[in-house]
Amino acid sequence: MQRKKRTLDDVEAFADRLEGPLGTALRAVGAIIERRLRERGQEWSDLSDVEVVDLFVTALMQTAPEAYPSIERKVVEDLVSSMADNIYLELAANAEGSASKN
Repeated sequence: MQRKKRTLDDVEAFADRLEGPLGTALRAVGAIIERRLRERGQEWSDLSDVEVVDLFVTALMQTAPEAYPSIERKVVEDLVSSMADNIYLELAANAEGSASKN
């Protein structure tokens, strides 16, 4: 079974369907990723799966603490890091996907 390649529009559409702090954080992530790609002169399709995850995790690490002000920043950052570890393990388990461009 082949998975559909995800785009920034997919992330933004998912965020738009969410309400509350997670939706707020993901909408901000989309804007950050878009800005960083523009600054680098890259497009989504120029990135490997690992590079996409790197961008996403870095942006989420920046936005999640602001979206969850009632939770201690370190706790939120630890949760994002834990989620990122799981994503990287999933990528490693599916090595063919991590070598391909989106």
